[in-house]
Amino acid sequence: MLFINRLAQQMPEICFSQLSTPMQDPQWIIGSQKAAQLLDFNNPQMGLSWLSGHSIAVGMDPVSTVYSGHQFGGYTPQLGDGRALLLGEYLNESGQAWELQLKGSGLTPFSRQGDGKAVLRSSIREFLASEALAAQGIPTTRALGLVTGSGKVVREQLEFEAMVLRLAPSFLRFGHFEYLYHQQHHESLKRLIDFSLRHYFPQLLDSPNPVAAMLQEISRLTAVMIAHWQASGFCHGVMNSDNMSILGLTIDYGPFGFLESYDPTHICNHSDSYGRYAFDQQPAVGLWNLQRLGQALSAFVSPEEQQLCWQVYQAQINHSLQHLMALRLGLDEFNESDEILIRELLDILQEKKLDYHQSLRSLQNLDQASSSFGPVWMHKYLARISSSALTEVQRVAQICDNNPCYVLRNHLAQSCIEAAQQGDYEALITLHTALETPYLQNPEFLHLDKAAPDWAANIQVSCSS
Repeated sequence: MLFINRLAQQMPEICFSQLSTPMQDPQWIIGSQKAAQLLDFNNPQMGLSWLSGHSIAVGMDPVSTVYSGHQFGGYTPQLGDGRALLLGEYLNESGQAWELQLKGSGLTPFSRQGDGKAVLRSSIREFLASEALAAQGIPTTRALGLVTGSGKVVREQLEFEAMVLRLAPSFLRFGHFEYLYHQQHHESLKRLIDFSLRHYFPQLLDSPNPVAAMLQEISRLTAVMIAHWQASGFCHGVMNSDNMSILGLTIDYGPFGFLESYDPTHICNHSDSYGRYAFDQQPAVGLWNLQRLGQALSAFVSPEEQQLCWQVYQAQINHSLQHLMALRLGLDEFNESDEILIRELLDILQEKKLDYHQSLRSLQNLDQASSSFGPVWMHKYLARISSSALTEVQRVAQICDNNPCYVLRNHLAQSCIEAAQQGDYEALITLHTALETPYLQNPEFLHLDKAAPDWAANIQVSCSS
């Protein structure tokens, strides 16, 4: 099994070689077989020795990378991988290159006042979210496995250390480009652009302006990702520009959350006192972050070319969101009049404080839906589906295939965390199994297919989560 690290080899000025801090008494907790298949692994535990920081494979060149970014709107000149190491890339049998990154690996030059460690609590949330979003078709980084150790780290209290091994075609962020731009490292910036074009956007190399074409494609990919977030009720919670992937992947799971009752102004991050990253602000923040990337590429992309990128973003996010919502409502396609139908439905959900996921799934049963949404809206919905090209069987099947039974609700994650902190991982494994097939109803998981209990309203997540 041979690894390489093209970023370390070709962009050494943003990479700092180091080894991870080995974990004390590493214990395997859980792995993702589906993520393992991306690497042609028979078993996720094949990565255990790397995941615990005790060894590296031939060809791995572990590095932490430097980047900057706009955090809550303000520019921070130097950030970087404060608790993560890029181990290397693995080329699978299909010819796809997957970067492996170890999170919770110990001190790096960019840990600032931190210890570079990750705790069991946040690592469980990241592992579950990575694989849950992937199972729903939401673009995301992946998680191969999770280990914990006997060492303790200080957060609000003493907590067990943990590490997650995560995968992505690339972990390059908007912030890598911002750092080189604001540091005025013009030659290095040009080389990073060329690196990205060659390895991640080779189809754009023959464009009249490949850099403008790349920015446009990054804008499109970002729009698709955020449209998925909005349709699925997912709140990222900390959309700093350094947490934005150039491949349009959900990255850096911290204070994330799925909507419970529908509230477009919901703020999932307890630290976000001004609501900058509220659920309904995510599309606008995505564009704002892209414009910060555009600034970093301004020597290569004209204002007119950038304006076209922003138009592509707006058109793509609208188109993707309309398509996804039509699927969730069991409509054959999106018509212009459906905008009003969907808006009125969301208004009802908000006014009645109805659970977002269960309410949309209830549309498979028209009698049940009528009791929730009322006769006026149901009359409009029935008129709409009467003109649909879908049969009733097809409509119901489409709703079931696009509205998950099992969602990573905060109270479910919290219950898993509390049990795991006592050494009991059964609830974690059960939840992960359910989230891997979220659209398939299973009698064994009935306890997971429920709205949040009242006590869940007191759960708070912040950037330390």
